[in-house]
Amino acid sequence: MANDPRMGSVDAVLFGVEGDPLLRSVITVVVMLDGEPDRSALLERSDRWSRVYPKLRQRPVGSSMSVAPPRWETDPNFDFEYHIRFRRLPRRHGAPADVLEYAERMSEQDFDHARPLWEMAVLTDLDDGAAAVILKIHHSITDGMGGMQMSSVLFDRTPEPPDLGPLPKPPVPHHANLVERIRQATDFEAKEIVSNLSVAAGRFVGGTKDLLTNPIDSTVAAGALTVATAKMIAPQGPPLSPLMKDRSLSVAFTTLEFPLPDLQAVATATESTINEVFVAAVAGGLRRYHLRQGTDVHALRVNMPVSNRSETDAPGGNRWIPARFIVPTDTDDPVDRIRELRPILHGAQHDPALGVSGILYRLLTALPRQVTTMAVGSMMKGVDFVATNVPGPPVDVYMAGAKVTAVIPFAPKGGAATNIALLSYAGRVLLGINSDPAAVSDPGELTTCIREGFDEILALGAQRAAVGLTLVDQVTKASLTEDSVKP
Repeated sequence: MANDPRMGSVDAVLFGVEGDPLLRSVITVVVMLDGEPDRSALLERSDRWSRVYPKLRQRPVGSSMSVAPPRWETDPNFDFEYHIRFRRLPRRHGAPADVLEYAERMSEQDFDHARPLWEMAVLTDLDDGAAAVILKIHHSITDGMGGMQMSSVLFDRTPEPPDLGPLPKPPVPHHANLVERIRQATDFEAKEIVSNLSVAAGRFVGGTKDLLTNPIDSTVAAGALTVATAKMIAPQGPPLSPLMKDRSLSVAFTTLEFPLPDLQAVATATESTINEVFVAAVAGGLRRYHLRQGTDVHALRVNMPVSNRSETDAPGGNRWIPARFIVPTDTDDPVDRIRELRPILHGAQHDPALGVSGILYRLLTALPRQVTTMAVGSMMKGVDFVATNVPGPPVDVYMAGAKVTAVIPFAPKGGAATNIALLSYAGRVLLGINSDPAAVSDPGELTTCIREGFDEILALGAQRAAVGLTLVDQVTKASLTEDSVKP
């Protein structure tokens, strides 16, 4: 039924595994403003936001007796004022620290699953008349890129909010009765069986054709797919870090900021991507942190979401695939570190198992919730850190008349020791570092070490600008010079 769509398989897994609180999937975004937003304009725009995207007025409803995932059912008791609160913070530490502390406490609180899974806090009376908006949303509603698409309703390109016309009609509540729920679940399960069989048949037919025309390569490819798929669903074991092993429900939020052109310059200088530069800087920072805590680490396990969102996909929902792989951390030279990471990241982002991850998630939704939770937990709790990269607005935007000075993402830990999220905004790169205090005993020191990891990497861009060559050119030139002086 149009009013009660089923969760996608990824959405359902993210929602269902919260039987283990360590696997809670809450996205928290801190939007810093240069002034107090117009209250009536913000409320009107937020109301419009919840009408344009009906999931913001819907709650998940499901049954533990059915293998069908929960459906989104419009809340007949939707209370708009419950989801938005206005607060004046006491000035204790200063605007950024006070806002992040409030965001931490807000993030740690679980959602009321009888209501739509989002909340917003508007914090005013900050230093210099600034304000902040903290948006907390469940990952089952959207991923990072989908969330940025959805947020376009909240942001404007000009200080004066434009007239967007009448509000859209809100979704009409419909509470399915028992017969309708059974029919919906049966229809869904039948469609899923047909869909899975169609996918399997397509792969079988394609594989058979390849086997007849190219038996050696197709057999090797099938073997590689089987191995990669087994690797994807296999338990990961304990974290590789000898230091960051414990896990808790608490969070510690810290943030960093760098000029986007500086990262782009490094990517150009090293003939790499911003994502490769990002992971190389984080890897260097994490090793620094371990060394300053009196231990060394040679490799860490990372979980990196790989987006498969297309231009035709509707905003919201989850369109990503989890790529888990090992990152070496004992390469001191930053250029060598980027080079070493390039094939690792490329291999992880093009792993053949990613092509069947949708089927795997469908299978996970068909298992009893306790089994799914145990399976996902065994895959995720052995992860040392999560790294995620989301493009944000390339130009300055406004929110209810106030200029947005920063958009800081704090992605869920998902069983890891820390999640380091990067979001680009108006020529800057903003890092939201969500650390588990049980694993990271000194989040401030970790943040300092990650900053130093970025500073080391960013120096490569300045070096390239000074010499006028890419670092690959420099290495080649040095090699030719050495060869020319050999007898």
